[in-house]
Amino acid sequence: MNTTYPKRKENDNLTMELDDFISRIPDFDLLSASEKIPYFAFYLTHDNDNTVSAKEIKECFNKLALLPYSNIASYLNKKSTGKDAVFLKNKNGYRLSRTAKAAISLKINEPILKPPTNNLLPLSIFENAPFYIGKMASQMCSCYDAGLYDACLVMMRKLTETLIIECFERYGVDSQIKDANGNFFYLSELIPLFIHSSCWNVSRNLESNIKKVKKYGDLSAHNRRFFAKKPDIDDFKFELRQALEEIIHIIDYSTWLKRP
Repeated sequence: MNTTYPKRKENDNLTMELDDFISRIPDFDLLSASEKIPYFAFYLTHDNDNTVSAKEIKECFNKLALLPYSNIASYLNKKSTGKDAVFLKNKNGYRLSRTAKAAISLKINEPILKPPTNNLLPLSIFENAPFYIGKMASQMCSCYDAGLYDACLVMMRKLTETLIIECFERYGVDSQIKDANGNFFYLSELIPLFIHSSCWNVSRNLESNIKKVKKYGDLSAHNRRFFAKKPDIDDFKFELRQALEEIIHIIDYSTWLKRP
């Protein structure tokens, strides 16, 4: 069974975040209740792959103390048909169409990012991972595509560190990588603990591959005179893919019920 991860709507700071979001919408208070619906759908889904329901849209109205549209479900269904459909409908709910999403992004000055390519590594590696892991991987690849190589290396280091921590959590032994105050160790300490753990077996080359990620990630994050170049990363792209893929294989997200 796949793990279900919480949507933005479950955040305790929803009202504060929603207030901030609508402040970016020109003349929001002058919009009709129906005109507000696509904006709420954008807010709930723009940084994830989740769908949205009428109930979730209504919650946004309630959080802002606004009179909701009379029949949100009917509106969503009506606007999901025809060549000018605002929403795409599937069995789980509704998602804004690409055109509608781009139009709202333009109105609120939201950056429209190009989808990351597989030029650094195949993003399919992360297809069963939770949203935040896929987000890190996408940012890492986008940085590489844009020629932001120091940023790419820092994201690479962050992704590797996160995956190692998740591996210990997945096997219920995360206490092994925390100090007396419950804080996770730094990557320099996590790597040997991961490599030599008795809970799983790693390949012979994994240790050297991970250390390459740490080496360049540390240089980009902490050395003010180091500026990464494309060949620095290209030199170990294969090792990067091999290391991340192996850790994800050990975690096995598709069968890990991390959050019941």
